[in-house]
Amino acid sequence: MNSEIYLLTPSDLLSADKNVEQFKAPYIQALDGGGISCVLLSGTADNTEVLKKAVEILQPITQERDIAFLIEDDYQNAKAFGCDGVHLNNAGNYKEAREHLGTNYIVGVDCGISRHDAILVGEAGADYVAFNNRRPLPEIEDPDVREFEEGGPKGLELLTWWQTMMTPPCVSMDDIPIEAAKSYADAGADFIAIQTAIWNHTDNPTTAITEVNEAIA
Repeated sequence: MNSEIYLLTPSDLLSADKNVEQFKAPYIQALDGGGISCVLLSGTADNTEVLKKAVEILQPITQERDIAFLIEDDYQNAKAFGCDGVHLNNAGNYKEAREHLGTNYIVGVDCGISRHDAILVGEAGADYVAFNNRRPLPEIEDPDVREFEEGGPKGLELLTWWQTMMTPPCVSMDDIPIEAAKSYADAGADFIAIQTAIWNHTDNPTTAITEVNEAIA
């Protein structure tokens, strides 16, 4: 299976001073580039109304293209607002989120570089496990777990390790430049999260997404 694109909206989009209506045009341009399997409304909203408005504007555009639309951490509003699921930044919240959402919603978990957390949520039924080399390991009290974590693979090798050991899909959440996409695909990422390179592209988001698709084809 070829890698697919996991698109993150700009990290500051959910600030109260941002105009999501103005973002609608470049967002559509990105979706028109094709090859996007999932969109994450990235970041934490200043308040519920800001989140709700962003979802109301962006979600229909996304879902009508058969692209999954997720929000971060707030699994209660993910269900209330009709999103396809939630992306959790804390593996410890998986059980509660799954119990609230049930099996008809996507529950993915960002495990940072923790293989231990990834195995636990993967075996518990997470729809995907995300690895994020921008997040350090948490403090670990159990010496056996600490040895397992500290002695494990990092970077691209972490993606390859997962593919040889586990079956749930893995997402690379490193927000890589376009020219690095092929390396992540070759390493075994089922989905490649990309953000900055799309919204800061010198041409336009459609061109940026097209370039990513060409890199991982």
